[in-house]
Amino acid sequence: MSTAASIWSPLRQPAFRGLWLCGAAFFIGNGMQVMVAAWLMVEMTGSSFLAALVQTAVFLPMFVLALPAGVLADTTDRRRLISMALVAQLVASALLAVLALGGWGGPASVLFLVFVCGCCLAMLTPAWNSSVVDPVPREEWPQAITVISIAYNAARAVGPTLAGLMFTRLGAGWVFAVTVLTTALMWESTRR
Repeated sequence: MSTAASIWSPLRQPAFRGLWLCGAAFFIGNGMQVMVAAWLMVEMTGSSFLAALVQTAVFLPMFVLALPAGVLADTTDRRRLISMALVAQLVASALLAVLALGGWGGPASVLFLVFVCGCCLAMLTPAWNSSVVDPVPREEWPQAITVISIAYNAARAVGPTLAGLMFTRLGAGWVFAVTVLTTALMWESTRR
């Protein structure tokens, strides 16, 4: 068996493959949401500072909540923690979509809802990272982690690209709606 084939071997497990595909879609949706929130901020205010603040609203929760989220991932039901965080993110993303589609959202509401989504992502990440390899035999964990990393890093390029295409053609609201769909897909995959 070639080395390249062994990297993808965890995808032979149907449960892992489903989590991997849904996770990739979720990562793409998050990348789209962050990029469009920043563009929307520039469009609404013309302020590069507020656009940069969107990035802070997304990533500050990771810095602040990483340790408590890791403790929760180790001491509580991971599936329930992931599910609760995804439901909260689903609600926040849906509100972003409705506000943007209706033209009712302002800079404060966008920043707040992006911050909520950042908090949700910070809370679910340790639990997701430690449970995503559960369906894979232990000897394939390194390959599973590699495949998950490939999906995540590819999403960091694909998400903003898709966001740019959709934003210019359809507007921010529809990009946020896609994020709602990808989050719902991820939530559904964790319930199985």
